[in-house]
Amino acid sequence: MTKQEFLEMMRLALNGKVSSGAVMENLRYYEDYINMEVRKGKKEEDVLAELGDPRLLARTIAETSSAGNGQSAEYTGEGTWHGRGGEEEYRPDSRGRQVWLKVLAKVPLWVWLIVVLLIVTVVFSVVFSVIGAILPVLLPILVVLFLVKAFRDWFN
Repeated sequence: MTKQEFLEMMRLALNGKVSSGAVMENLRYYEDYINMEVRKGKKEEDVLAELGDPRLLARTIAETSSAGNGQSAEYTGEGTWHGRGGEEEYRPDSRGRQVWLKVLAKVPLWVWLIVVLLIVTVVFSVVFSVIGAILPVLLPILVVLFLVKAFRDWFN
């Protein structure tokens, strides 16, 4: 089966079960996913075999779409990699991510400065705590090594 055959089977299986926007969104998602895997070096046939039967995927999409009140994320044309179950998966970004970025952009500069200052403080306290824990053990060892070397040089 080719990518086009896979996508056509999925389109036919989704038609009438989900909105036309959801059909297009899912087709673009799977086309992007297949293209990305091929660019990573996999054979198209192997990617399609991993995905399985497009009719089964379409049935799952239709069931989850109806369970979620028919709402689905809008495809933005951009995507990111997400880990799931030990495997990476390419997923188109949703509006939720765009909203999250807008919220982060509205955070005042002084809040970011406090966050950075707290992070730096925590890093320094961890580093000095580790040094403080190691020093009582390491210092006597270093003193003994120094004395052994000094006496060895003095006797020779």
